Amino acid sequence: MLDNHKLLSNPHKTAAGYAHEIKNPISAVRGLLQLLANPELPDLKRSLYTEIAIEELDRANNLLHEMVHDNTPASFQQEPTDIRQAITKSMHLFEQAIQNKNLQLDAIFSSDFKVQLPQHQLAQVLANLLKNAIEASYEKGRILISASVENQYGVISITDNGCGISPKALETLFTPYFTTKKTGTGLGLNICQSIINQAKGKIIVQSELEVETKFIIKLPLG
Repeated sequence: MLDNHKLLSNPHKTAAGYAHEIKNPISAVRGLLQLLANPELPDLKRSLYTEIAIEELDRANNLLHEMVHDNTPASFQQEPTDIRQAITKSMHLFEQAIQNKNLQLDAIFSSDFKVQLPQHQLAQVLANLLKNAIEASYEKGRILISASVENQYGVISITDNGCGISPKALETLFTPYFTTKKTGTGLGLNICQSIINQAKGKIIVQSELEVETKFIIKLPLG
């Protein structure tokens, strides 16, 4: 098992960290199953949701395998991921949650590009950030995802017009185990930051209480 030093430097590699990340694909599959239960669902969407559900179960299985075999950040390998495909899939994953709160979810692609980050890791980042945006949003709110190119970076932003984050909370937002949620682990954003840092990217957050919150991700182009 991982020694104490590794656990402290990589809290996302603890049991709590893995539990947090495995919960995301399981929750996504639950939402997809609810959508699949609709007898009037078009065949094309039924096929799409089934394919994504299988991919999410595979992602959960891979995380379990990583936990058992103690794969550390040193095993990180970069490979390009298509940003449009990754964002579109993430939007499908949360369709049920979006419907439950009657939210408007839009995506704007200024250009098509790939980033230097494995697909499964980009999926982790997008799932955490989109989940947070949904939870922070009020009924009938709006979430906007945008993708563009800036110099040698692909830039992804996720903006919601929900409750916002206080200036005090912003100071420790990426600190392991810090959370403002009653049932949160305080590891989701720390995991996002760790993945993005390993890819030599950046993650920035801007927020104003009761106005909006924007997470900006910058990743090297693939």
